[in-house]
Amino acid sequence: MEMREDVVFALDIGTRTVVGAVLEGTEDGLKLIASEVIEHKSRSMLDGQIHNVSDVAEQVKEIKRRLEEKTNIQLKKVGIAAAGRALKTLTGHHKIEFKNKKEVDVDDVKMLEFAAVQDAQKRLAVGKDRDKASGYHFVGYTLLQSKLDGIKVGSLISQSGKVIEVDLIATFLPRIVVDSLLTVIRQADLEVDHLTLEPIAAANIIVPQQMYNFNLALVDIGAGTSDIAITRDGAIIGYDMVPVAGDEITEAICENYMVDYHTAERIKRELTSQEEVEVKDILDQTVAISTASIIKMIESKIDKLAELIAQAILKLNSRAPQAVICIGGGSLTPLLKEKLAQQLELPINRVGVKDGKEIQGVTGKIEGISGTQSITPFGIAMSCKLNKSRANFIDIQLNNDPLHLFTLTEPKVSDALLAAELDIKALKATPGLALGVEVNGNLKMIPGTMGTSGKVYINGEEGNIDSQIKQGDSLEVQLGDRGKAGEGIIADVVADLPTREISINGDKVTIGAIYYKNGKQANLNSKLADGDKIEYTIVQTVGDVLQDIMDIPVTQLKKSKITYILNDEEREYRRQNYRLELNGQAATLEMEIDDGDELIFIENSRKRLRIEDVLGEDATLANLNIIFNDKPITVPAKDYKLIKNNKPAQLDDLINTGDVIEYQSGGIRLNQLLDYINYKIPTSLSGKLIIERNGKKAQLIEPLSDGDQVKIYTESFRD
Repeated sequence: MEMREDVVFALDIGTRTVVGAVLEGTEDGLKLIASEVIEHKSRSMLDGQIHNVSDVAEQVKEIKRRLEEKTNIQLKKVGIAAAGRALKTLTGHHKIEFKNKKEVDVDDVKMLEFAAVQDAQKRLAVGKDRDKASGYHFVGYTLLQSKLDGIKVGSLISQSGKVIEVDLIATFLPRIVVDSLLTVIRQADLEVDHLTLEPIAAANIIVPQQMYNFNLALVDIGAGTSDIAITRDGAIIGYDMVPVAGDEITEAICENYMVDYHTAERIKRELTSQEEVEVKDILDQTVAISTASIIKMIESKIDKLAELIAQAILKLNSRAPQAVICIGGGSLTPLLKEKLAQQLELPINRVGVKDGKEIQGVTGKIEGISGTQSITPFGIAMSCKLNKSRANFIDIQLNNDPLHLFTLTEPKVSDALLAAELDIKALKATPGLALGVEVNGNLKMIPGTMGTSGKVYINGEEGNIDSQIKQGDSLEVQLGDRGKAGEGIIADVVADLPTREISINGDKVTIGAIYYKNGKQANLNSKLADGDKIEYTIVQTVGDVLQDIMDIPVTQLKKSKITYILNDEEREYRRQNYRLELNGQAATLEMEIDDGDELIFIENSRKRLRIEDVLGEDATLANLNIIFNDKPITVPAKDYKLIKNNKPAQLDDLINTGDVIEYQSGGIRLNQLLDYINYKIPTSLSGKLIIERNGKKAQLIEPLSDGDQVKIYTESFRD
């Protein structure tokens, strides 16, 4: 056998069949040299997944043997495809905000995109299934949009801004899918030359890249699954799988007509070409059945298949696509195209089946399958030739731990970090958290220190996330360190405010701003904590000095004016409970303080205004205190009247604005005093009667004053 480098060996391992094709390169693309189709002898494949590795490996061996006999070419390497149903596509988003506006470089964009991929990785599984995320390989991503300061741009590189962000779709493949495929290929004495994804392989040859701008649904309806891919905005934006396909129809025929699986498959293939089919059931009875009656019997199953496919398309695309392209053997099912159009509310001519007769870049026909079934193996071959997504399977060491790596591109350090689920962002120097405080209502930030960048070493040599790696490499990754959190004191967040020296009641005092932290007085050296509220006031006026320096609330410094009426005369009284002077002159609280000023403040303890305050010395007391013959007595004045607001009042009653006071002075004569104390002048005297007032002779009708001393006696007694 000869060895040829110009040939491509492609394998399409399906649920029902294994298709092998050998093609050679031409100027226009590929030309089919030989092909083989083998049906699985048992149900070794279910829903597109390998369930019996040994059985599938035997089928692949047989395909390889037959093709080598036909072509006389030794086949060592093969191109294969993973089923689209196994893919998971998830959106990822990340945003980077720079401290200052800067020009975006390539490293910034790479870090941004890889961080978005890791965001998608976190969505692989949630809750109790979170550990299942480690069972997936990351295989690639497609950018959806890039934004600079909130505005969409085509490319971020060399743009200038403060905030960059990206949205992308990341694709993941279960490790079990890759591992089972590799085991089959290895047991068949082959090597994987290339691995692609079935929907991508099919799309490569039936949907040209320029058609990716159309919103199309590509549906590969096989035996066990219906795989769906959606194109829009220039890319394949997502994949999905419906776990029903042609086998559902086959099994309905088996059950209804009591035939084995292979007979039911033959009946299904003949439904569109025959009016009647002849079958032998499990009782060895041969019967002829019209295809119309068979189609009517399976119509409910076709309805269900169309409904499930349509639901998956609508869920993935959020709306009906512009058109649907169907491939695969199941797409030939009668009525399926019409029912799918009905479910999606599309015109019938917007749902089509690609028959594979005219495939751009590939010539030849695979015998034993329909034209539409040949699209996937031809797509695998073309993808292998173009080498758009070479598969790499390497074993490396990452921080002394073994790591099996699978990529569809040349493997790089970034692929290893993603596979090991290491945080790529941690390679960048990360600043410590900023300290945020509020100063007089305005936010002030003290930035943290910048951390140190991480390092990557490949076999002891320093590299970066773009460095390529190969089988057996040893990687050491040192993650970056976060900087220290911001810290500071009040002096760091307030302006440098001047001080002044003044005199207060003769004492020299230096005054500056007054600082408060969270409502309590503090000084410039007080340490800050995140979220603190700092307030400061500047001592500007006399009132500020009293309140902030002398701790005298200005609300207690009062001036008042009382207007009242005394004996029909309107009077006004002004009252102030303090004396305030600035530089020797009467001052107000609003006057501003300058360096060198002299301030005098004296509190006035004067009581509130009472009636006795306004009557003054002219008032005759309501009661007089007299000393009579050396004995003190209190005597009420005669004709005394004191009324406030038409009610009797006392001298110590308070006066308020609007009060009306009536006052009539009173007094007492000596004879009235004697009557009050019931003193009788003796009628028989042994001596001369002497009457004295304050040591002087007085008459009985003489008026008395408060405090007078009165004596009545005879001279004989005196002697």
